[in-house]
Amino acid sequence: MRVDFLVDTVFIAVYAPLLWHAWQWLRTKERQGPPSPLRSLTLAESPYPRAVPITVLAVAHLAGNPVGFISIGFLALVAVESAWRNRDRWVRQHLWALGRLRVPVVVVALVAAMLLFGDTRSLRDAGIGLAMWVATLALGASVWFVARRLVLTSWPQKTWRSSRPELGALIRLALCVLVGVVGWVYGPRELTAYAVVLGLVVLLGLVWVVWELEDTEAAKSKLGEADRIRARSAMRPSQEQRPAVMRVARGLAVAPLCALVAAYLPMAYDGQNTLTAMRVLVLCGVSVLFGDWLMARSAKGPWHTPHHWWFTAGIVTVSAASLVTVGAMGRSLPLAVVFLMFAGLLLSEAQRFAETVPVPKGLLFLGFTRTPVALLIALCVLASGLSYPTDAVESWSTNLRQVVRITSTVIAFEPAST
Repeated sequence: MRVDFLVDTVFIAVYAPLLWHAWQWLRTKERQGPPSPLRSLTLAESPYPRAVPITVLAVAHLAGNPVGFISIGFLALVAVESAWRNRDRWVRQHLWALGRLRVPVVVVALVAAMLLFGDTRSLRDAGIGLAMWVATLALGASVWFVARRLVLTSWPQKTWRSSRPELGALIRLALCVLVGVVGWVYGPRELTAYAVVLGLVVLLGLVWVVWELEDTEAAKSKLGEADRIRARSAMRPSQEQRPAVMRVARGLAVAPLCALVAAYLPMAYDGQNTLTAMRVLVLCGVSVLFGDWLMARSAKGPWHTPHHWWFTAGIVTVSAASLVTVGAMGRSLPLAVVFLMFAGLLLSEAQRFAETVPVPKGLLFLGFTRTPVALLIALCVLASGLSYPTDAVESWSTNLRQVVRITSTVIAFEPAST
């Protein structure tokens, strides 16, 4: 009973000031929109509309009374109603920011799903808990790094225009055919699949070149439109969009730590792993509060300022330490988080590449204005099933079984058995 009371007291000391600060922020931002009872309540100068539901929630939490859910519902109703009335200023801009940060969104969602719906028995080990905290902290820092590098920085467009495009297309097509033949005869045959996919893109590019020679004006119009779309995507956000980007980036950066807190909450009350859970919860709470303050402080400038060298060095050092630690422990969950972090960094760089480099003519022929790197990788992986000497369906089913086995191993948080 004493342990439960201590845990509840710590949680209340954390979320009560956060809820109060969130309502205060809402009062400063909620200055427009049609009148409504909730809007009048939100903008009230009296502290009682804010203090009463937060106090009821805290007291009900300590007493174990379900009345606290009513306070949670009321606070959520205030936030949702205000967001709906200001949807043109808030929701649309935040959805745009989510679209720009789509790679970190997917990575954070995968990590949160593993922590919330996976088998968390291995987290009872104190070393695994520390490794998970380091891994999720590195993931949050990488999300903030991607937001500043990808969205808040304006990248100039590259111009790769050849005087003899048909000659370049023929050379690339011949190279793809050579790689495909060598891979099929001498192996590995996966090279043949990659050569086929890229060769089809080059072949369509050759068709585009022929059409460009016949109808130059139409081809220039399509090229100019694709360049304008990429340039618009690679621009810095406007003054109205920038706060939404910063809020979304901060939310994504602290989301992995919040998911780790949710994974450790049941352990804080079981009486056996309370000490381990409380250590991790305190580390996560301090990291979330300090990290959010640090990100908010570094976001007050009018535009993006480049990172200092020590920030990038810190991300690399923490990531390398996480890899060494989880490799020595033989556990797969922290390793999976670090792997997803690196995958997100690479895919984010691919997104920046697609927004600044002219799209290949073959993809432009298909209607793409940017290079779909993730789609090309998926097509190469699917086509590699044809490179096996066995039947394609059998090879794909074998690959699928291996993927399911690896996925189940990661979700179970245990090393694979061989």
